[in-house]
Amino acid sequence: MSLALSLTVSTFILAALADTSPKEVLWSNKTFGPDGPWRAVKTNIGGKEISLFPGTNWETWLIEDDYCGDGTCYASEAGTHNRNTSGKTGNISFSSDFAYFQLGMNVGGGDSMRYVDDIEINGVTVTNASLALIKSPTSKVRYPGMTAPFFAGCLSVGSRGGAYQYFSSSIKGDGQVKTSMPPGFLWDQGYTPSNSFGLHIGSVEPDLAGSLWYGGYDRNRVVGDAITNERDFKDAVTTLQDIGIDVINGKSPFDFNSTKPGLLAQGNSSMPNEFKVMIDGCSPYLTLPKTTCDNIASYLPVTFNQTLGLYLWNTSSEKYKKIIPSATALSFSFTSSGNSNPIKIRVPFMHLNLTLTAPLVDTPTQYFPCHVNEGGEYVLGRAFLQDAFLGGNWDSDVNKWWLAQAPGPNIPYTPNVLQIATTDTTIRKGDTSWEDSWKGVWTEADTTNGDSTTSDDNGGGLSTGAKAGIGAGVGVVGCLLLLGAVYFWKRRQESQNQGQDEGQIEDQSNSQPYPQYYDPPKIQELQSPPLYDSNMSSSWQSPSPSQATSELLGSRPAPPELTGSEPPPSELHTSERIHEMA
Repeated sequence: MSLALSLTVSTFILAALADTSPKEVLWSNKTFGPDGPWRAVKTNIGGKEISLFPGTNWETWLIEDDYCGDGTCYASEAGTHNRNTSGKTGNISFSSDFAYFQLGMNVGGGDSMRYVDDIEINGVTVTNASLALIKSPTSKVRYPGMTAPFFAGCLSVGSRGGAYQYFSSSIKGDGQVKTSMPPGFLWDQGYTPSNSFGLHIGSVEPDLAGSLWYGGYDRNRVVGDAITNERDFKDAVTTLQDIGIDVINGKSPFDFNSTKPGLLAQGNSSMPNEFKVMIDGCSPYLTLPKTTCDNIASYLPVTFNQTLGLYLWNTSSEKYKKIIPSATALSFSFTSSGNSNPIKIRVPFMHLNLTLTAPLVDTPTQYFPCHVNEGGEYVLGRAFLQDAFLGGNWDSDVNKWWLAQAPGPNIPYTPNVLQIATTDTTIRKGDTSWEDSWKGVWTEADTTNGDSTTSDDNGGGLSTGAKAGIGAGVGVVGCLLLLGAVYFWKRRQESQNQGQDEGQIEDQSNSQPYPQYYDPPKIQELQSPPLYDSNMSSSWQSPSPSQATSELLGSRPAPPELTGSEPPPSELHTSERIHEMA
């Protein structure tokens, strides 16, 4: 091999290695849903921009044009798919499981079909992606007293055991149909360092942009220890040990001062010791037993709505006005096979003050998202994922996923992106504490009990003695300022008598400096630290070839342009899980 050829090959290899880095999924500037609103990511399918909620295993769910009939519908805002102009059936013989679309919700009245199409994600095309299409207008969400249409699909973040799904073909002798899942395809084609993902959906109020990376995660979105689980997060494998209400700081707006535990099983003797829940980014609510929701609701100014199976806030209540902005949260305590000590994830009540709009209600209505149905599936959906980091490594030798506390809005502007290596079984939390990420966002409740001369141990109010001390201090400062002014005037007169120019200041290196007049700063309204900018550049810094598992630090310059064309298929680095359906 000639020297020139060797250099060319080496350059190509280094360029390929440098491009193997976590890939960011961009987020829409719009929000969606009559029960949020919620953030969604941007994709391009069949030449159309389609916004999807991220956070499902296996196939990506799309709403078909036919769902809207001859016109537009609620789903049109996020975007619908047209199978008449894009994609193919793939001759897949096995139908999709319609109930898997939104776990914990009673979906029915129609069905879904398996499909194959390309998905463009931030300039990279995932070819032959595994899809499930919802096409019948009769497909609805069934609430206890009404039905409602779907309004957006859901993007896959992969699944255990491999990069692809395999199905039997309906044509005899055709063999298996191979379909892609985004994180596995990107890894197998050399775009990312592993078949993995890291997700935090963020929130609309207060404003925090979402974060989704394939092949890595933003370390700033992890502010607590992680629960480690196996199988899929949409399986019932996560052990929820308890639910409580926590008062973080300030005077409690409740009739207790710190924590009210035991709300998961209180009043329900039939509750199992290991209560399993599923995590689902396609599902909107906290779907829990009625007794659990009632236990929580007993401390809140809410009313149960029989039609929707949801709890509506009494927004005219003084208690509501104190709870929502306060430093309080609903806490979820988890254990797993890898974590015997409970790990707590808190969801501030500010995030549990969501809004119902048409077609669920006639006028905008604030609600608490504890959802009740009798399906026996208990699911933590988007209401929970506003404050939870979800990530996973689907390599066949690892097959683990993580759940951890996500931050509030006050996090660094620049994402601190880490690669997930194929062998990684753990993730690293960021440097910001959860409490600090909420400072300046929520407010402490009134720290007095109607008597201005008393203070509460939990509060930050000033006692009469403290106020008197401040008054005395102000008096002393005033006297000092007056003396300083007199002294300054006297020295000025002496300087003029010595023939110095008016206004000239002496060289302080050779003489005693003039007393400095101090102008006390004006009292200003406290401003919270800047929120995470949802309009930041979505570019990222590719690591050097030696950074197999290192951090991507500093600012994020624009990435190398990635075209929709695919590199030559490479041999799978893991045994592919055969997902064959009868």
